[in-house]
Amino acid sequence: MNKIITLSICLITLVTYSQQTPQRNLYGFNKYAINPAYAGASGCTQINFSHLNQWVNVDGAPLTSMISANGLLSEKIGIGGQILVDQIGMIQQVSAMGSASYGITIAETHKIRLGASFGYNQYRIDASNAIAFDSGDPIVEGGEQAGGTINTNIGLLYQWKNLEISLGSQQLIQSTSNMSFSGLDGYGLRRHINGYLAYNQKLGTNWLLTPSIFTKGTNNGYQVDFNTDACYKNYIFGGLGYRTSVGLIARAGIQVQELFFIGYAYETPLSNIASYSSGSHEVVLGIRFCKKEPKNLPEIVELKKEDVADSVSNDIKNIETEPIPAMDTVFITRVDTVYIESVVEEVAEVEQIKIQKNELIPVDKDILFEFDKAIVQKESFGALESIVNILNSNDALNISLKGHTDDQGPDAYNVKLSENRVSAVLDFLKANGIDSNRIVIEALGEKRPVADNKSLSGRKLNRRVEVRFIIE
Repeated sequence: MNKIITLSICLITLVTYSQQTPQRNLYGFNKYAINPAYAGASGCTQINFSHLNQWVNVDGAPLTSMISANGLLSEKIGIGGQILVDQIGMIQQVSAMGSASYGITIAETHKIRLGASFGYNQYRIDASNAIAFDSGDPIVEGGEQAGGTINTNIGLLYQWKNLEISLGSQQLIQSTSNMSFSGLDGYGLRRHINGYLAYNQKLGTNWLLTPSIFTKGTNNGYQVDFNTDACYKNYIFGGLGYRTSVGLIARAGIQVQELFFIGYAYETPLSNIASYSSGSHEVVLGIRFCKKEPKNLPEIVELKKEDVADSVSNDIKNIETEPIPAMDTVFITRVDTVYIESVVEEVAEVEQIKIQKNELIPVDKDILFEFDKAIVQKESFGALESIVNILNSNDALNISLKGHTDDQGPDAYNVKLSENRVSAVLDFLKANGIDSNRIVIEALGEKRPVADNKSLSGRKLNRRVEVRFIIE
């Protein structure tokens, strides 16, 4: 019997407000789907398509498809939208919603976003294939019916360092669709509450572990998911979860060239329909666009070898003759490619400076990076090569690398991004003959800005790796 639904399922879906909000197993990869406050929270434009085939082999089981998009309209305002098609037995729901969010940052590390969605749900009921035990049932005899009603969601998101908490309400305004069943109300929307709690814990240099809890439901009962997810180099994702009264959930995903994401989840029931269901399958395809901020290209300056040598010599002579404070500065005033040959002997004299052991000598130019990438900006290439030349000229010099980001995106993501930036500089130094034992690295994320993150120019300066010399 194809597409046959008993009257009991009909009554569940129409009267007792059953699964009104679509089930999701991959919400960790598209959190905007569960809370409008996530609109624009990542700092990038994200487009996601997902499809869930729930309880395979059960006739009339839910089929849910959704496409959503969200991103930043300005520094504080995010927008988003989604279209959803949900089929449960004889009832089909088609909904469209638009969202807006507003975010603020308190004391540099506390981020709060408020979000709201407004849309319209259209319902269609076709009972032509239903088997009714009551020949006078008004739903079965009512034929094909359609009706709709407004839908509203609100949400709150709080992020602090590695902690993330969100709380939202779906179908905030309870309403009833305008169907014309004799003696029965239409399809009613009941307010649902959901909550999400996660903590991102870094393990070593390559792994990120995220335990989380997700819950949703009404005052009649809540469903709770307990999850543990892992990420390797922001490239491969995997995790396991347990859903109360349902069963286990396994998830996996892969990031392709920082642009595309492909995810899959399988839910295996442990009770109720476990004996005749093959579980639930969900797939998600995602695209992420991170805006590249305009770059100020450096002025091209033609330098002669003797000019470079004179400049470096003068800097070193100043170090030799002037009083040295507790924290002195080695000035690298040129950012173009520097080849030091004739002044090697003078550079080596830095070793004779009488300062305390392990004293840091800051380089006056940091290594700057592209937005949301571990790619060095062209204007910093010369500084990198200058640093290599100085280190190769004096074995007594070690170096400290500290990675930083702007405040766009979650704190845990930014820590990982700053680590990738440090690794990019580290790899460059090693490729140019610098022993890794001479290099100390640290990833600090967005915690120590040197400029105001509210402006483009300020965020550009904060996307950096600080380079500091250490004299043994």
